[in-house]
Amino acid sequence: MGLCNTECVERIAQYLDVSPGRLEVSHKNVASTREREGGAQPVQGFCTIVQDLARTSEYPDILGSEREVQALTQQWLEYAIVCANYADLSQNTKRILSELNTSLTHVPYIAGTEKTIADVTLYYVLHPVMKTLSQPEKARYIHVSRWFDNIQQEDKLRRELDLISFNLLHLFL
Repeated sequence: MGLCNTECVERIAQYLDVSPGRLEVSHKNVASTREREGGAQPVQGFCTIVQDLARTSEYPDILGSEREVQALTQQWLEYAIVCANYADLSQNTKRILSELNTSLTHVPYIAGTEKTIADVTLYYVLHPVMKTLSQPEKARYIHVSRWFDNIQQEDKLRRELDLISFNLLHLFL
């Protein structure tokens, strides 16, 4: 289906308190072009659009405060479009959640110790997938569950999206 769509970009823009501008989508339902206000040159590509939204927001540090974090954020935005974009396809879900689980083993956020636009993007991309996971699946991907539950606690980020339960104290028989 493609989870990196205009709805995702609009949610990111809303979180950052900026206008998304007029968005166009590619044939794969991925946000591909953002026409900016004031006649500025259009921005193309999902990752570039997300980064442009962050740069024009009041939260430019969400791109990362250090060069290493900025590079990791860029890589995770690319991961969002190349891999996580297709997490809603059953053959991809386990692989993507396993990769993320491994990456989150020793860090609280995707790019390390600070929340970045990569966390915000992956939250919106993965929300439909996380909503469908069973309790045993959430337990299997414990680090993704910890990260997701932490991220979703921010009301401004979650807005109208459902709060997903991560009560992992259930006994599985």
